Amino acid sequence: MKQEKSQIKFVVSDTTGELIGFISRHPKTKKLIGVREDSKYRKKICVLSEHLKGSILPNVLYSVELKEMHQGKGYVAVAANRILFKARIETVIKPQEMYQVNVNFGIKTIYFDPVKGKSRLSRTKAGVIEVISSRNDIEDLDSIIEDFSRQADGLIEIMKSHRIAYEPE
Repeated sequence: MKQEKSQIKFVVSDTTGELIGFISRHPKTKKLIGVREDSKYRKKICVLSEHLKGSILPNVLYSVELKEMHQGKGYVAVAANRILFKARIETVIKPQEMYQVNVNFGIKTIYFDPVKGKSRLSRTKAGVIEVISSRNDIEDLDSIIEDFSRQADGLIEIMKSHRIAYEPE
């Protein structure tokens, strides 16, 4: 049987407790794509081969090699590599209006917004570092945290020079 490649996130099965994923064949390109369990598209289950069990984290994106099951009812992941995203950090300043440091990776953005942040995690530097540290899909995490911290300190200094109050929690 031939092997195919795709990207997929695995979740814990409610019935078996094992990690499973779902895969669908794109109607035009015929490539396999990872989908959610509640996807409206026709999908098949994807299970882990024995040697991968215990080494895969749930809800993390993996690049996988798949083999079709013998009776065609699903796929078996025979190889998996976690996908790590390169993060970009940008400081956004609109004087007297917006003061932010954004950490962008993949399709996600984590905001440090000391003025209009909605929670402690977005309003404080420590809260944002906590969120970034908990991610396991960012490449070179230590240098990203260091760069973010440097830019956040710079933002706070600019806010002080603009006479914008900052009260870290």
